[in-house]
Amino acid sequence: MIKGHTEYKGYTAQQVDNFYTTIRKFLEEVRPARVLEIGTAGGGFILAVREILNEIGLNDSTVKTFDVIESPYYQKLRTFNIEINIENLFDHAYLNLIKPEKIVPYIQEEGTTIIFCDGGHKIGEFNSIAPHIKKGDFILAHDYIDTWENYQTNFKEKIWDWCEVEEKYISEVSIKENLEFYNKTEFDKIVWVCKIKK
Repeated sequence: MIKGHTEYKGYTAQQVDNFYTTIRKFLEEVRPARVLEIGTAGGGFILAVREILNEIGLNDSTVKTFDVIESPYYQKLRTFNIEINIENLFDHAYLNLIKPEKIVPYIQEEGTTIIFCDGGHKIGEFNSIAPHIKKGDFILAHDYIDTWENYQTNFKEKIWDWCEVEEKYISEVSIKENLEFYNKTEFDKIVWVCKIKK
């Protein structure tokens, strides 16, 4: 059975079944001032993030998400204090951030920023946004499994059927920007990579 269509309060989340527990623990630990998501998609994931923030007393933390196509249910999602933007920030190949003014000032504001890369080209999103985060910020990418061998052996047709990000594709920027794994064991289980800028 292929997994990946988890729902959160009626919105598709496209996550493994137990994503909520790990994300909640992460948000409780980090207590971010703001969240940026690339790839709103079904909206369930970012709604879960918004509601967790509210539940842990971070109602004032801002949540901003970007996608390239407006969906009918986005209007309802916006009523939950989620800023949904319809705009492509990247070039055609998703190798370069061509509209940095849309997100870099937001990332650079005081306090911890968390970036979730979950759009159409997660490697490009991660690699082009990572240079703009500040010390203490976090950047994550979905559909991550550290090696292809690990994916084939332990994940495919068992836990998750998508491997869009391997470590070798984000290692160069990780070294250059001094990004270190954060709670890798737990994030591996929900097929996300999470790194903090040191």
